[in-house]
Amino acid sequence: MSRQPLQWSVFMVEPSVGGVAERVDQPPVLVVSRESANEALPMVTVLPLAGLKEGRRIYPNEASLPSKTIALETPAVLMAHQIRTIPKSWLSTRMGSIEDPGLRSAVRNAVRVQLDLEAGSEDQTDVAKKEEVGV
Repeated sequence: MSRQPLQWSVFMVEPSVGGVAERVDQPPVLVVSRESANEALPMVTVLPLAGLKEGRRIYPNEASLPSKTIALETPAVLMAHQIRTIPKSWLSTRMGSIEDPGLRSAVRNAVRVQLDLEAGSEDQTDVAKKEEVGV
């Protein structure tokens, strides 16, 4: 029996410490770690979602998620500046997944911006080091 991929899925989170569930309100999260890592490791990398209030600005390290995309009551914002890695055991109710290529691209871009992974750009320190060693 095959299981559904975790990458691009949105889950509710139930953190636990020492097997005891914490009583903390946790926002839903989107799993962004690549599926091969999700299969091999006991951890997943996630982005939390928050309700998107009308008129709120979306920053370059965020992506908006329409409510119709998954089982959300209101539109949401994915926050790459709060990226974290959590145990897979904390994932509880699966709310749906992001299938739209445009939304996936927006999420990837938000993570790129947050982690300074712009394609083709190099940190000037790295460029200087390469020049010093003749690369």
